Amino acid sequence: MTETGDKRRPPLGMREITAVGSGLGTFILVDSIMMYSAFEMNVMGGKDFSLLSQALALLLLAFGLGGFLAWKMTGFTRLYGVGLMCGWTFMTLFSLGFCTGLNT
Repeated sequence: MTETGDKRRPPLGMREITAVGSGLGTFILVDSIMMYSAFEMNVMGGKDFSLLSQALALLLLAFGLGGFLAWKMTGFTRLYGVGLMCGWTFMTLFSLGFCTGLNT
């Protein structure tokens, strides 16, 4: 049996870290785009708009799509779904709920 060189082989666990990181990064990007306009209107405009639609859309993205991917798919897509759910949790804790619409 011939052994492949270490240069061609990725480090142990790097594929999994990349998959979860991609899901987390995707959720953070979508969250920042969705909530930017709402924050600008509420804070800069002095208006009091409800963020319920954005909060429900983010919940559906993170736990609807992310849960489906983690439950039904295999490989990269399963870990991508876990990353989406981790992204919602991270943004909720990091922003004290403001970026996910829990604390308005």
